[in-house]
Amino acid sequence: MQNSNVDFAAPRGGYSNNVISSIRMNCAKNPHLPALICEGRSVSWAQMWERTLRLGNGLLDLGIKPGERLAIYLKNSIEFSETFVATYHTGMIKTPVSSSLKAHELAYQLNNSGACAIVTSPQLIETLNAAKASVPALRHIIVIGDEPLENTVSYEELIQNASSGDCGENRGKAISPNEIDMLLYTSGTTGFPKGAVRGVMEDYHTGVTVCIDWRVRARDVQMVVIPQYHAGACAWFLATLISGGTLVIMPAYIPEKVLQNIEKYKVNWLMMVPIMYDWLMMLPKEVMDKYDSSSLRTLISGGAPLHTPTKLKIKDVFKTAELNEFYGSTELGVSTCLRDVDQLRKERSVGLPGHDLEIKLFDSEGKEVNRGEPGILYSRGLGGFRGYWGNQQATKDAFLEGGWATVGDIARQDEDGYYYIVDRLNDMIITGGVNVYPVEIEEILRGMPQIQDVAVIGVPDEKWGESVKAIVVLKKDAKLSSEDIVTFCKERLAAYKIPKSVEFADAIPRTPTGKILKKDLRKKYWGDSAIQVS
Repeated sequence: MQNSNVDFAAPRGGYSNNVISSIRMNCAKNPHLPALICEGRSVSWAQMWERTLRLGNGLLDLGIKPGERLAIYLKNSIEFSETFVATYHTGMIKTPVSSSLKAHELAYQLNNSGACAIVTSPQLIETLNAAKASVPALRHIIVIGDEPLENTVSYEELIQNASSGDCGENRGKAISPNEIDMLLYTSGTTGFPKGAVRGVMEDYHTGVTVCIDWRVRARDVQMVVIPQYHAGACAWFLATLISGGTLVIMPAYIPEKVLQNIEKYKVNWLMMVPIMYDWLMMLPKEVMDKYDSSSLRTLISGGAPLHTPTKLKIKDVFKTAELNEFYGSTELGVSTCLRDVDQLRKERSVGLPGHDLEIKLFDSEGKEVNRGEPGILYSRGLGGFRGYWGNQQATKDAFLEGGWATVGDIARQDEDGYYYIVDRLNDMIITGGVNVYPVEIEEILRGMPQIQDVAVIGVPDEKWGESVKAIVVLKKDAKLSSEDIVTFCKERLAAYKIPKSVEFADAIPRTPTGKILKKDLRKKYWGDSAIQVS
């Protein structure tokens, strides 16, 4: 007989597809296992749980409410990781911020996200102080380190003075998988930064996808080398939080230090962008041979194509490790995986669709293209994004009916089902694995009174994959040198956005409606290759 008084509507364990559930379980199973390691400092799972609970309660004590935005403006550090986790206790929406932004770039992200609080460091406070006058919503500046700074809140004091009780139970707030987790800033077809809205449930599934596609195991040791604000680093950290491993944090990329840490901490898996692998492979053989890397099981490359000569060197040096590449984006998460077995037989491919995700290629009218034909890459699955923060039109443009989403990349699919990125619809440049958006640089350069017109494109670069090139048309009788342009940019842009080369031209090719014909400009440097991504 059916018992109508029993409620079967929800699980009884109090867990859900929420990262905090995985953290709670891993803490119970392995409380003394190192969760975070950075420069000799180690934080166990039990310590991370208590510190992040206290940090969460401290943030709530400041009056920051669930759903309000908290900016994480830090270089790679234990504190970045702790702040990242603390938002899962409180329901605050995190927005990681690049530590290389200039003041006006920082102000843009803080204003666009509506951040009311920011966690930062003494090394970055000068840039923040230059930006905060134009960020009226910013109420609290929390600073890590031992030295108190005027008009700021001490990160460590906030932790020491707060309760270690459960943030949700204390404040009557249970964090639902349906809530927003973070705003990761990217750019769309206009080139201006947009906040990609990622949900708690979607980020949980992104972490699960990483675990499944790259066989991440419990107690594995991951090392983060790329900046932690990067969408990729966030995804890999989620995988470690879900699987119950250890994250070794490198504050900065130093090639030999990578090898030292692999040996010292017995690192099992890591991800780097191609330029980092290139620099690592440039170390003398006697340096490479000094270190034991036999613990390495999985190497991942993404952010730009990994060239075949570098692949061969990696395979020769790290004999115990499988080499994998992926295609992904801030919005769509990890979309494809090219496994070790396919590295040399499927050159330039980004692989097959990832776990719990499907991909289709559509034309500009929303019709699926035939296999082998280029089309706009769309995906849908459990780890995607929900749209762009405060930008209804961009959200509408990114989605088709049925939940298919795109960032505008053009791809093709071969007869075996493998995908290849052909071009970028939004003209984005990837230099050293970092996204650069030409329109932003063009707007800065248009601020020079001598410039009549300008276009910024990516050109092949042996070291960086692509480098930023500015093509400039001067006003009549105006005089300007390449050095003048670079100096102007250095004062206004992050270092990776500054043009590495400048070309002066008589005119910029445009359509009748005024759109720059960037494909025509790139042809001079890329030739007639169907794939215009280095």
